[in-house]
Formats: sequence, structure tokens, C-alpha cells
Amino acid sequence: MTRFTLVLLILGLGSTILPALNNLIAQPIVDVKPEKADKFEIKPGPWDKPQRITTEKDFAKFITDETTKKRLMKLIDFKEQDLVVFCWEGSGADKLEYVVLESFPEQLRFSRKPGATDDLRKHIHLYIVRKNVSLSAK
Repeated sequence: MTRFTLVLLILGLGSTILPALNNLIAQPIVDVKPEKADKFEIKPGPWDKPQRITTEKDFAKFITDETTKKRLMKLIDFKEQDLVVFCWEGSGADKLEYVVLESFPEQLRFSRKPGATDDLRKHIHLYIVRKNVSLSAK
């Protein structure tokens, strides 16, 4: 009888502890690749000043195209995550990279490698980031 009670207790605690553990071990960042059909009306700014969208209300103002909005809303849980958007104009060969610094909560450090080409292109990079993760761009 005590084994049965112990199993029930463990299962009961598991249903409350497991979601919390999932949040702790969830990836700190997810790279979201824009699709060709996506439409963004985002004004380019400095590459190192990303916009962090923290609520559905801000998200609705930020992305007005319904198809794009529906696709991205399936990926984001604004209770646990934010959408980080980098948008700038630069060489078509510009690259944006990041590293995850090992700490808890994690820290993200973004850097841009300027391209060598003379063409001017608009760059948009989207990332889903856990709310407790900090970021810097240098």
C-alpha cells in the first residue's frame, strides 16, 4: 500500500514540477527564418539596437500582415518568451552571429560581420528568446 501511495505522490508532484523543469531546460534562443511570403513593415535602424517584443499587443502593432502574424504566433508563447528583431541596412554579405554565454540565466552576445560587397540590402533576423535571458549587441 505504501508503494502505491508513493507512486501517486511522485506522479502528482511530477505534473507540477515537470513544466517548471521544461522552462529551465528550454533553449534560451531559437532562430526563426523569415519565409518568402512573410511581409514586414519594419524600418531599418542600427544593427546593434534590436527590438524586443514582449507582449501580443506589441506584436500585433509590429507585424501587421495577417499571414505572417499567424505563422509567428504559432511559434511564440509570450508568457515565457519574447521576439527579438534585428533590422538594418548594409552589405548583402553582412552576417549576424551570436554566442550563448554559459551562466544561468543565459546571456546572448550578438555580433555582426560586415560584408565586403558594395550592395545595400535590408537585413531582418528574428529570434525567439526566453524572458529571463539577457542580450547584448557589439
